This record gives sequence, structure tokens and C-alpha cells, in this order.
Amino acid sequence: MGLSAFPFTEYKYICGRNIEITFMKKVFYLFVIGLISSSCVSSKKLEAVQSKLDDCNKTSEEQASALNAAQIQISNLQNDTAAMQKLLASIIADTVKQSKEFHQNKIALESLQKMYKQLTDQIGNSKSESEIKALLGDLQRSQEKLQAREDALVKSEKDLQASTLALAEKEKKVQALSKKISDQDSIMKALRWKVANALKGYVGNGLEVVNKNGKVYVSMDEKLLFQSGSWDVDTKGVAALDKISKLLAENKDIHVVIEGHTDDVPFNGKGNVQDNWDLSTKRATAIVHILLNNKGIEPKRITASGRAEFVPIDTAKTKEARQKNRRTEIILSPNMDELLKAIGGGN
Repeated sequence: MGLSAFPFTEYKYICGRNIEITFMKKVFYLFVIGLISSSCVSSKKLEAVQSKLDDCNKTSEEQASALNAAQIQISNLQNDTAAMQKLLASIIADTVKQSKEFHQNKIALESLQKMYKQLTDQIGNSKSESEIKALLGDLQRSQEKLQAREDALVKSEKDLQASTLALAEKEKKVQALSKKISDQDSIMKALRWKVANALKGYVGNGLEVVNKNGKVYVSMDEKLLFQSGSWDVDTKGVAALDKISKLLAENKDIHVVIEGHTDDVPFNGKGNVQDNWDLSTKRATAIVHILLNNKGIEPKRITASGRAEFVPIDTAKTKEARQKNRRTEIILSPNMDELLKAIGGGN
């Protein structure tokens, strides 16, 4: 019997694929269907993982938006402080000016009162009618000037009192604000010391702790946390993050931003990672999950952010520069609620 005796071509639709089954392929049919079935299961798992990653990226975007709003609020706070200091200087200058005017009005009033008395005495001593009329005219004009000066003096007294009260309130507000800022600065410096002391075995070995812009920055090299292209945290990295989580559980008013950074070498895709944005976000999220193993930390205090290669430490195109840029930063910020209350209290 020749090959023409067998069916030439047969098609089967298997798990989303149109499979051509010829005579020779029938021999492997069962083997192929087993492989494709296995691939279907893997595809479903991949879709589930991708769905979780999409949710994670959405959450990261929302948290990044919240962080941006907080940064704008802090910037506005700094602008308000500068405006308040400018207003205070203006009130002080205005108070000095009004004090001088008050003194000048008082002298002028005393002079007019003296002149009024002199005119009154002259009228009493005058005998001619024309002289009396002239003196009465002078007296009338003096009375009008005297009344105007008295009105100006009363107004100056009220303005001076109002300015003095406003100045006292502004000084009180500035002092309260200055104390809050000083207290926050002291808290963050003390926190920096605690973090550096807790991580002293890591400082200088891929980890750095610094105060910057009123915050504490914990910068961790890629080699301390991850293998190249991976977002699985190494054992030594987990140990360091565990120490940080204990400090965060003890300091409940500290807000935390986790920023993932990569170098500028394009990531061409490996596994479920699409690019540097994706890798930096996954790394930041992986650290968040480890910190939240400590139940003393509220999730709402933490924001995960991927920055890719766009916030480098060193812009040189060298191996050493790229190594510096591959890092994760844990940024610790004070709770600004009390500071905002101090500013809003006088409104």
C-alpha cells in the first residue's frame, strides 16, 4: 500500500493553536498534545502573574502621585514660611513708621492747644470789634486744625495698637513654626544616627546613610540586594531590610518611599521584565513586601516607586558610574501634619 492510501492532511484546533496533522505527524500526535497542554497551563499562570503585576504597577502609580502631592505641599510650606518672614519684616517697619507719626501728631496737637489758649487770652484782652473778629477767625481755623489733629492722633493710636497686636501674633506663629521645623530636623538627625548604628555592619559595604533636605536617605547598591536583572532580594539584603523594618515599627510617624534605580543600559527583556522601568518598579515593590513582613508597619506609610535610569548619581558612561546608579533608595520623611497645623493655626 502506497502513501496515497492514508489521509493527506488533517487539522485539529488545540488550546488556541491550529495544528496540521499529516501522516508522519500522527506518529507524534500524543507527544505533541501533551506538550501543548502543558503550555496552556503555563500560559494561564503567566496571565495571572501579569494581572498581579498590572495591579502592582497601578498601585505604584497612585503612590507616586501621592508622593508628588506631598512634595508640592512641602514646597508650598517652604514658600509660606518665606512669605511669613517677609510679612513680619513689613509689619515691623510699618509699626516703626506709625510710631513716628504718632509722636509727630502728639507734638503738633500740643502746639495747637497752646496756640488755641493764646488766641483765647488775646480775645479776652482785646477791646476793638475788628480785632475781636480777626481773632475769632483765627480761633475758628485753629479749632478746625486742632480737631483734625485730634482725629489723626486717635487713628494713629488705633493703628499702632492693631499693628502691635498683629506683630505679636505673627511673632508667636513664626516662633512656633521655627520650633516645629527645628524639632523635625532633630528627629531626622537622630533617626539617621539610629539607622546608621543599626546597619553599621553594612555601611561602607554597599550601603550609605545620609541626611538630605530634611530626610534620611538609605542608599543600597544593587550588589547588596539583587542579582543582575533580578528582583529577588538576596539573603544579606533581607537581613539589612529586617533591621530597617524594626526601626520603622518603632518610629510610627515616619513615612517611607522606596525608589528603585537602574543604569542607562537598555533592558531588552528577560522573563517577565519588559524594560528598566519595569525592573526598577519590581525591585522597589519586592523591598516593600519584605518591610511589611513586620506587622508593626502600616502599609499606608510606604510608597513604592520605580525611577529607571532617569535619576543617576553619576552621569559618566563608565562601568563604575553605572554600578553607582544601580541602587535602591529608602527615603524616610517626617510626618508633616503637626507642621501644617502650626502654619494653619493663625488663619
